[in-house]
Amino acid sequence: MRALVAFLIGAIIALSLFYFIRYYFGNPFRLMFYTVEVKNKNFDQTLEELQKKLNENGLKVIRVLPISKALEARGVKDFMKYSIILACDIPNKEKLLVKAPSLTNLIPCSVAVYDDGKGVKVSAPKEIVFLAEEAKKLTEEEIKLLIDTYRTLRKTIDEVRR
Repeated sequence: MRALVAFLIGAIIALSLFYFIRYYFGNPFRLMFYTVEVKNKNFDQTLEELQKKLNENGLKVIRVLPISKALEARGVKDFMKYSIILACDIPNKEKLLVKAPSLTNLIPCSVAVYDDGKGVKVSAPKEIVFLAEEAKKLTEEEIKLLIDTYRTLRKTIDEVRR
């Protein structure tokens, strides 16, 4: 009986590990980005609400880059609606960037909002991927600041997706 229980537990763990690896490593995009589909809102509503929520949650919006409008002005036709919100104007960002210049991928937070024809999506990078390499250059407080900032960012994105 013990052998059977041990076998079943082992099989469940192996199967779970297999699906975890397949889910993340089968699509590297999932490793690098937190992406959600927005329910019951169009592109403009999502963009407006996300900016409002970012500011309300202390992740000050610095600038909005209307990518689709810029491409349209250059003659590109029928490009999907696409904007990037630069936010998370964190304190002492200059010191962090001097210590670890590659963190420009995280600071400011770059949040993409786009309508791919199947629905509106919101996507932001995952900080852990960048911190895995740069953590040795930062203090524990700086790492915690970045992790907390991105945790708040994902929470904000989740608020808007509903």
